[in-house]
Amino acid sequence: MKDLFAVMLSGTLPPHEPRPKMMSIRRHFTEQLRFTHWVAARLGQPRLADLTLDDFAAYALHLHTVLPGEASREVAQSAVRLLYRYRTVLPGDHLTVNPLDCEEWGNSTRRARAENTTHRIPEHVMGSLLAWCLRIIDELAPDILTTLDAYRAHEATGRPGWQAPRPQLSTVWPHLSADEPARHQHKSARSRFNTFELARLLQGACYILIAYLSGMRDSEIKHLRRGSIHALLDGSGHRYRWTITSLAFKGESDPAGTIATWIIGAPAARAVAVLELLQPPDTDLLLRSLYPAERIRAGAMTLRSSNELINRVITWINAYCHQYRLPDSIPEVNGEPWNLTARQFRRTLAWYIARRPGGVIAGAVQYRHLGIQMFEGYAGTSDSGFRAEVEAEQSTQRSEHLLALTTDHQHDLSGPAAHEAATRLADFHHRTGFTGSVVTDPARLLRVLARHNPEVYPGTYVTCVFNPDKALCRPRSTPGGRAGPVPHDCQPLESRNVALTTDNTTALAAEADRIDHRLRARPVLPPLLHAGLARRRDAIHAFLTANRTAQ
Repeated sequence: MKDLFAVMLSGTLPPHEPRPKMMSIRRHFTEQLRFTHWVAARLGQPRLADLTLDDFAAYALHLHTVLPGEASREVAQSAVRLLYRYRTVLPGDHLTVNPLDCEEWGNSTRRARAENTTHRIPEHVMGSLLAWCLRIIDELAPDILTTLDAYRAHEATGRPGWQAPRPQLSTVWPHLSADEPARHQHKSARSRFNTFELARLLQGACYILIAYLSGMRDSEIKHLRRGSIHALLDGSGHRYRWTITSLAFKGESDPAGTIATWIIGAPAARAVAVLELLQPPDTDLLLRSLYPAERIRAGAMTLRSSNELINRVITWINAYCHQYRLPDSIPEVNGEPWNLTARQFRRTLAWYIARRPGGVIAGAVQYRHLGIQMFEGYAGTSDSGFRAEVEAEQSTQRSEHLLALTTDHQHDLSGPAAHEAATRLADFHHRTGFTGSVVTDPARLLRVLARHNPEVYPGTYVTCVFNPDKALCRPRSTPGGRAGPVPHDCQPLESRNVALTTDNTTALAAEADRIDHRLRARPVLPPLLHAGLARRRDAIHAFLTANRTAQ
């Protein structure tokens, strides 16, 4: 074992093996100790070369008894398998069998490797929660912060006894139920306990807004410090975008983290500003506990504390709605409150950007704009993995669309590449080997798509039947070395790679109608813009007419 860790730290690595990070080496060391103690108790002091697949199968069963979590068992098995992966550079004794060759080894998380198992927050839950958090930081924050400052000012005097000023919460919340405004008269927070409970509510609302509207991981949010927000100004001096700076850890070579920047919108920037006001002026980290008794620990809150904090927000909102008989509580899922975790926000945001830009949560224009900002922020910072998560969602969505095309719409195609699209889709349907059945498992769909990619890319306005020799966009190389389309460079009205479904023609006709409505609206557009939009409208009409005739 000493030889193994000497190689990982500074020795000559096996071919194609990257140098492990210190955090990974420390984790591997713990699991190697677990394995060596088990081997010593079971077999005494055998040589590594004497271990058999039966021994590894027995150890896998042992892990099931001591490690209930699948992810923990995978970490333990991965550490042991290093003895085989590094066998060519270890002096003397080494493994002669690959643990993966035994059936009991590595089966626990094969499905987890293929897909993201983090739950996505249901749309009706996220929509209601987002609206409440915006209300809390925009309407309740001033009064809560005033009360908290009064308490801290009294504490600084050292005099015993304190009575909080009466929060005027009822003056800002009557609009929640216009027919019963009296029910929103919030009880005064006269005790220190209630003051900090409201402050914790405000802190939790800020965390939720930042986590969901930025895509930052929990560890990245926890390292937010004062002065981390920078506003970008347009030519007239108005703020139009904000950047937020923190530390990124995943995928970075420095275990202390690497400075990274994200681009956010105004609501997340307001949430960070509130967090700065919640903490005492001499506190740099923004996600430390607000309770004085808990501030003896240095650093930010733990992941468990984050999960408790955000679920406390839902509990408070639902209790408030129940007390005042309000209809806008956080909806339940299958009869129970949704259990939020910090990881779900990033997962949910990736899903919405991939599948529902312009969805009901943030409004069509704002959410599209926010999606673009996310990509800009992650393109200019560390290997956060957020883009990969979005692209994985887009791959799943594409496979589902292709399945629908092969079963329902392959005879409804028109356009220059309609015949080629129908041929490829028919071949795709034949190669899947599921004639007469419907593939519904997302992981299975992705496997089928990886083996038999028809290079057909459904879109809102056109369906791309990709042929790099005819492409008018600038094809990019995919991880597998093949060329792929670049949607934002697409020229759908000129490209010969275009096929049209009935949904595509409907979307194009609607776009032409929107342009026509704008051209007839008042005030009149500038001549150059008017002429450009008129040309685009006419081009769309000509394109649709030509392809209806061809069909």
